Amino acid sequence: MNHYEIMYIVPLKAGAEETSTAQDKVRAMLQSEGAKITLEDAMGKKKLAYPIEHVRHGSYVVLECDLEPGKIKKVSDWFRLSSEILRAQIVAKKLKTPEQLAREKAFQEKLARLHAQTAAEAKPEPEVIAETEAKRTDKPKIKLDELDKKLEQILEEEVK
Repeated sequence: MNHYEIMYIVPLKAGAEETSTAQDKVRAMLQSEGAKITLEDAMGKKKLAYPIEHVRHGSYVVLECDLEPGKIKKVSDWFRLSSEILRAQIVAKKLKTPEQLAREKAFQEKLARLHAQTAAEAKPEPEVIAETEAKRTDKPKIKLDELDKKLEQILEEEVK
């Protein structure tokens, strides 16, 4: 048996009852094919990126299951022919071993420590902030008229 992730969209025409009915039908169909559902997550109502069959909103559901590879075609065809399902996607998913999960967790913790360390180093000290503010205020402000005169002088010198 392989592990698969299935994401499908139920159109929101009738409401929450239709979504739960569609979920029950999907669950029953998968169990009739011998699938063992390991995770089911109803992500809720979301706006579609573009209208599909004049539908702009749908209820997204993600589930993971273990299923024989030969039965994927039949499940895919069922999703495509079902009138209650707007779109569906089936992806083969590789399960991670406990060692891989531990390595990923250690890597994430290391990244978090490095991020915290660089954030602490990047903060300027109060003396540096005061010096930079003093430098900014030391320069006299140039008026627009003076700037125009200087610009005209520079352009006249380049033309000659």
